[in-house]
Amino acid sequence: MKALRIFLALCLIVPAISAWGAENQRGEVLAVLKTPAGMTLTKESLKSGRVYKYIKLTADSAGAEVVSIFDSLSLMNKDGHIFVFMVSDSKSSEQLASDLKSDPNVVSASPNRKVGLPRPVK
Repeated sequence: MKALRIFLALCLIVPAISAWGAENQRGEVLAVLKTPAGMTLTKESLKSGRVYKYIKLTADSAGAEVVSIFDSLSLMNKDGHIFVFMVSDSKSSEQLASDLKSDPNVVSASPNRKVGLPRPVK
C-alpha cells in the first residue's frame, strides 16, 4: 500500500521532470518493476550492473528508454519494487503503458500526464 502511495505521488512529481518535452511528441510512463530473484537492490546496482541491465532490457523490450530510476524510492520500499520513468519516441503514453503491463516483470505502468492545480476561487 505504501508503494502505491509513493507511485501516485510520483504521478504528480514527474511532470516537472519531463517539462522539457512536448506531451504529444513522445510517450512517457511511470513504471514499477519487480526485482528479479537473486538480485539485490543497492544504489550501485540500480545505476550499473545486473539490475540496471534488467531495467534497460525491460524498457528496450517495450520500445522505450530509461530516463530516470528513482533509487531512493526503490531502496526504501519493502516490496522490492523498482520505480522507473521511461519514454518512447515511437509510441504514445497509453501504448507504452499497455506494452509494459503485458510484461510479467512489471507490477504497474501508468501514462505520465501533466497535472495542474486549479485556480483558487475568489
